Amino acid sequence: MSDKTVRDLSKLYYLNKLIERDTQRLEELEAQLQPGAVRLNGMPRNGSHLNRIEEIIPRIVELQDRIRERRIAYIVEREEIEIYLQSVDDYQVRLIMAYRFVDLLTWRQIAQRLGGNNTEDSVKKACYRYLKRKKD
Repeated sequence: MSDKTVRDLSKLYYLNKLIERDTQRLEELEAQLQPGAVRLNGMPRNGSHLNRIEEIIPRIVELQDRIRERRIAYIVEREEIEIYLQSVDDYQVRLIMAYRFVDLLTWRQIAQRLGGNNTEDSVKKACYRYLKRKKD
């Protein structure tokens, strides 16, 4: 298993953010199809409800396809990260990395879950030290 960088391990975070963004945009478009939906962009109406539907539906379909593709990429990336994490021989660091890069927790949340004398700074340093050591 090849060594991973922080950038490699952070892909899930960014895929998740992209999915969230597209899902929000999809919900906004779907809301525009509801009866009585109001245009909030200040642009004049074109007079035909059908024209608005014809404009929105292709955008909805495109967003649904993009979300589906990104969810598949998310699953694949998550599996790759979890396989990599199995190679991490330090169990505490493995847990820290799983919390951070799979569960997408903040350093503070990780320190709280681990308990003991762990701080957000100590768990972050442990993770980055491990990755640096593997790289060198």
